[in-house]
Amino acid sequence: MIKRFFLEGMAILLFAGLNLGITQTSAAESPIGCIKTFQNKAGILREGNPVSAQTGTMVYTGDILQTDQTGALGVIFRDDTLVSLGPNSRVKIDAFLFQPDQGGFSFLCQLIQGTAAFVSGQIAKLAPEAMQVQTPIATIGVRGTHFAVQAEGGE
Repeated sequence: MIKRFFLEGMAILLFAGLNLGITQTSAAESPIGCIKTFQNKAGILREGNPVSAQTGTMVYTGDILQTDQTGALGVIFRDDTLVSLGPNSRVKIDAFLFQPDQGGFSFLCQLIQGTAAFVSGQIAKLAPEAMQVQTPIATIGVRGTHFAVQAEGGE
């Protein structure tokens, strides 16, 4: 009886450890960029949890970059794309892939509200069709340039 209990307990711990490892692996996704500048109240909403802006704070796929009515935020991505947010702005990073040695390119984000300025990096230069910015009323296909866009409202 004790041997069976021990074996079942070990199996449960092993299973829990495997699940923990999977969770840690998915949460340990590589950063895709970092915060370079910020003013006043700005930050990231990551998996529903707020992260205050600090120079060097890493940005990950799925993050929502956000500012309040006096905030501003500047982010640089791994492909050298620059994104600057003005006051009352929210941008969700839906996809980012920069693997030039394997031909893997993708940058998809949503401007939920506010104002954002973009200076495209290597993704837009090497694979222009792979970079898109969605707004509440249109999708912008970026073709290697800089631009600003404003969206009113919210989700």
